[in-house]
Amino acid sequence: MSQNSKTQLAFQYYQDKEYEKAAALFEELFNENNAQVYFTYTINCLTEIKDYQKAEKMINKQIRKNKHDLQNYIELGYLYKIQDKQEDAKEQFDFVLKNLPADKNIIIIIANAFLTKREYDYAKLTFEKGRKLIPFGFHLEMANVYAFQRMSQEMVDEYLDLIAEDQGQIEMVQNSLQSRMVGAFDENLKEIFKKSLIKRIQKESDTFIYSELLVWFYMQENDFGNAIIQAKALDRRRHEGGMRLVELGGIAFSNNMYKEAKDAYEYVLKSGKESPFYIEAELGYLEVIYQQVVVGQVTGQDEYIKVEELFLSAIDEFEGQPETIRLIKDLAHLQAFYLNKSEEAVKLLHKAIDNNHIDPAFKGGCKIELGDILLLRNEISDAILEYAQAAKMNDANELGDQAKYKRATLAFYTGNFPWAQAQLDVLKEGTSKLIANDAFQLSMLIKDNTGADTTQTALKYYARAEMFLQQNKDEDALKTLDTLELLYKTDGLIDDVLFLKARIYEKQKNLEKTIFYLDRIAKDYTSGLLGDDAIYKLAQIYDYQLENKDKAIEYYKKIIFDFPGSIYVTDSRKRFRFLRGDKDDKPE
Repeated sequence: MSQNSKTQLAFQYYQDKEYEKAAALFEELFNENNAQVYFTYTINCLTEIKDYQKAEKMINKQIRKNKHDLQNYIELGYLYKIQDKQEDAKEQFDFVLKNLPADKNIIIIIANAFLTKREYDYAKLTFEKGRKLIPFGFHLEMANVYAFQRMSQEMVDEYLDLIAEDQGQIEMVQNSLQSRMVGAFDENLKEIFKKSLIKRIQKESDTFIYSELLVWFYMQENDFGNAIIQAKALDRRRHEGGMRLVELGGIAFSNNMYKEAKDAYEYVLKSGKESPFYIEAELGYLEVIYQQVVVGQVTGQDEYIKVEELFLSAIDEFEGQPETIRLIKDLAHLQAFYLNKSEEAVKLLHKAIDNNHIDPAFKGGCKIELGDILLLRNEISDAILEYAQAAKMNDANELGDQAKYKRATLAFYTGNFPWAQAQLDVLKEGTSKLIANDAFQLSMLIKDNTGADTTQTALKYYARAEMFLQQNKDEDALKTLDTLELLYKTDGLIDDVLFLKARIYEKQKNLEKTIFYLDRIAKDYTSGLLGDDAIYKLAQIYDYQLENKDKAIEYYKKIIFDFPGSIYVTDSRKRFRFLRGDKDDKPE
């Protein structure tokens, strides 16, 4: 039998707990090449079958061969300990400590040998003596020992001492702590870590690294408010010019924490235009405010006008600079759909589109927005042209799919169902999950309502209502839906009618009626295609607009457990965990 085959068989026997067979093979392998690993496994096997006499004989033989190999004394001490010969075991372990050399690598090897025998106190004593023998802290190694002992405070102290000596270790410390914070290591670890950091920050005011760790900790907890407070203090002390705050503002925004994002950006803006991050902060601030308009946190004509003035002021301030382009599309949407200034919006977009210095992606985005505004103005042919041009210049990316979807929906609005469905069926296989999902739902809507009803009257009513909504003709849309619901009470479109009504009332800030119609879908049509859409929308309303934490958790939880295949599962789990205040990947 070859050595490789013998080794594989020995380990297989060991894994199957056939220790006698494994011991014979490992001993044979050890005698052939004198490798320490085979010796260790031989002793392990003999220990398992309680052949202590042979194990002791082999260990003593190894000690006689090499009196300086301290690992063998640990093996002998452990053999005595499992036989309840505590004094003999202690004698061997103490001998190892007494004869520990001033060699970093050997110190680590000996401590790890103690760890494998679960002799945590001796592993700790090894590193403590090592600190006296050589100028090395062994902080990471000691933290590992304390982790085995579940001594969280001592472990945290070692990690903090480590980064005080070597700030390049901060990422490693963060990774180690994060894995233990999200697991079942110690429910008090987070609080211990936070208090330890704050204590050190107060005691050692010149040590920035602890403040950086505290910002990181708050970020892990999605506590953007405290993260930003700490980041401001750090920024003032280190004179960073707002770099950290801009970064935090962007992360807060991506997590829908608009208030906190604005706070971060405002701090940078107050420092004045001399800050190298001033432009980035202003653009981020405007992006936040615009999104607050979209989600309904900023409402009313007076507020919309204030937002418009901020955008116009920024565009004037950055005139001729590339940054201006980022603002135009959002301002045009605000003017057309919230301020009834579609003419100004169209001119603004044309000016951007005619700029030869902008890339196809942004130009395509402007054309899609222009198409939406032209649809609002009932200029259908021109809207189709803009969507088509946007799709052509972005044929191989997600923006192109968005333009194609817009064109397909416009065909749906105008009653060209066969052409719309053909385009939607292609988009169902698109790269964008959100567009693919929307295309699938609209395709199924057409398919389910163009079979038996050859006149497609009900579907035409619904499509017309959809178009009215896109044109800001809310009352016309509601009247059309009321007619449809009255004439086709048992039609398969009813859940779609209810969802469209909910969208209209949400747009009008009538949350009572919005919830009423969504709740009807959640109760009576939960198995339909719009079941998860309605429940997720309810979760978001209770979360962001009504700030009803318990109700939001209820609906997010329903998405997670009742709709495991939904595209909303990932976001629902994220918000569920945040609102519940934990990091558990399996909410229950």
